Amino acid sequence: MRNSKKTRPPDRSEYDDFYHQYISLVPDGDIIDILATQLASSLELFSNIPEEKLNYQYAPGKWTTREVIGHIIDVERLFTFRALQFARGDPAPLPGMDQTRWMAGANFDQRSLQSLVVELRHLRAANTILFDSLGEEILDRTGTASDCQFTVRSILYIIAGHHFHHIEILKTRYL
Repeated sequence: MRNSKKTRPPDRSEYDDFYHQYISLVPDGDIIDILATQLASSLELFSNIPEEKLNYQYAPGKWTTREVIGHIIDVERLFTFRALQFARGDPAPLPGMDQTRWMAGANFDQRSLQSLVVELRHLRAANTILFDSLGEEILDRTGTASDCQFTVRSILYIIAGHHFHHIEILKTRYL
């Protein structure tokens, strides 16, 4: 049974100001529905990426199309771990993410687009099941990551907003 109580976006006090750029991109509505719709539209976009655009960089030193998709996956996985730790009441602070180091340690350009799509589809499916299981009390729990305090709720919105942000970059600078 679907839990559909996740319609209230986080208050600005529930996350660091840096993340407002992502949260502000999330439309009104049930966050679980938004995550599902977002995945479907992203998968449609990815299915139309021509092979010659997969290793495209819009400027020297920028990530390739595959690397952008891989980054979306990495960040969703990382923020889901943060949400899970906070949801379970673990008070240990979590470190930040150096996206440059993470990308240097990844092999996204050696992977097929299909493997990235399958990974994102499964990751998002598992995450939405987890997120949908969380009640309001759990969504209000807090934790610290990157020296910032977050509620679990805010992390769901950051995941969606970060995804929207990079999809827009793909559309405007890569495709």
